[in-house]
Amino acid sequence: MEIKKIFIVGAGTMGNGIAQVAATSGYQVTLMDVVPTQLERARVGIGKSAEKLFGKGVLSEAQRDAALGISYASGFDGIGEADLIIEAATENPEIKLKIFRDIDSSACPGAILASNTSSISITKIAAATRRPEKVIGMHFMNPVPLMKLVEVIRGLATSTETLQTVIDACRRMGKEPVEANDSPGFISNRILMPMINE
Repeated sequence: MEIKKIFIVGAGTMGNGIAQVAATSGYQVTLMDVVPTQLERARVGIGKSAEKLFGKGVLSEAQRDAALGISYASGFDGIGEADLIIEAATENPEIKLKIFRDIDSSACPGAILASNTSSISITKIAAATRRPEKVIGMHFMNPVPLMKLVEVIRGLATSTETLQTVIDACRRMGKEPVEANDSPGFISNRILMPMINE
């Protein structure tokens, strides 16, 4: 499956970064949030970031323009055209499960649904949908435009095709995907917690 259009739910710090990186990698991107002021902050923030990276020679003029060309939405209009939908909402299980139920009913049947969760079980999230084989974790690191690592988390039902498609998308975004088990904390947080405790 080839990814062309990406729809991102949640215009906070992580959603903004994912949208920017996806757009500068050649994907057609829509960033959605139910809070209008959050969308405006996202638009301004992405614009400043893209201009700064362009000024440093990190982005080409075409990449900067792609970031400035991100579409913004306050609802699910256009989500049915997306090949990959990435949820980047607050780290609250009930909120995420509701979002995934809503996404599942609005997205096209072949779309992959990904969560940027850093700790919630992908298998549990997938169970809230009618397409568990198409649900996967994409845990980006902050700040997304600068950090290379992406944890790709496969739930119990995630298909091999879904896994490979997402790994390919991460690489196209200039990221280093690392496959992680669907266990508490995945890789980075599983290592971080004992270190903090020590």
